[in-house]
Amino acid sequence: MPAAPMAGGGTPGERQAAGLNIPTPARFDSLLTVAKRKLSPVAQAEISRQENTITRGDVKEQQILAYETLGKLWQQYKNRSIAAYYFGKSGKLENSQKKLNFAAHLFSEELHEERDPHVRQWMAEEAIACYQQSITLNPDNDTTRIDLAEIYIAGTGETMKGIEQLLTVVRKDSTNIQVNLILGRMAVESGQLDKAIQRGNTILSVDKENVEAYWFMAEAYRRKGDVAKAKALLNEAKRIVNNPAFTKEVDDYMKTF
Repeated sequence: MPAAPMAGGGTPGERQAAGLNIPTPARFDSLLTVAKRKLSPVAQAEISRQENTITRGDVKEQQILAYETLGKLWQQYKNRSIAAYYFGKSGKLENSQKKLNFAAHLFSEELHEERDPHVRQWMAEEAIACYQQSITLNPDNDTTRIDLAEIYIAGTGETMKGIEQLLTVVRKDSTNIQVNLILGRMAVESGQLDKAIQRGNTILSVDKENVEAYWFMAEAYRRKGDVAKAKALLNEAKRIVNNPAFTKEVDDYMKTF
């Protein structure tokens, strides 16, 4: 039997062939079993009662409510990833951008704390599925598209898919600050220093006091060998922030030039 398509796009084999070292996502059933074991008997019984309403609820509206209630219960029991799964299930049935984005944000927040690569992959793919449905409902929501891009880049390592989403935004709005910040930092990391500087200048044309832009532009100029320009940009950042701790951090950094 061929491998099932994955939420991030392509089968596991296809993604491995593309040079992506992507772990197999954890199984939700296994995660749920482990999560339930950590609950008190009373809480387990409450969860079971609510789960039974899903199978009994033939009406779509009943299932939407049952999933949402489970999400709230798991949120109450401090398991945000399981909660996000059920909020996502409710949002998918209801075609609710609000629920889909909320679920995806929960997954994204938990992703930063999770260390198990298989659980991280599960979270990322669940978040991607929620964001993709949300974008289908509202293709003009640039914030959701940027959030999806960041999951691809930081969550699954599928950088090009993330960049595709970001470029979709800047084709409509070339001065979008958030997108230019992400692309600018990535350009520095990949050695595309002139592109990074271009992104920084675009940001500063809109927001002359954007410290992040000054910071990554300074790094780009430092790597190009233009230390004087790098220091000038960092000194401007110090002026804007006007904070002794930040000034000391920048001064210490400039001593390494």
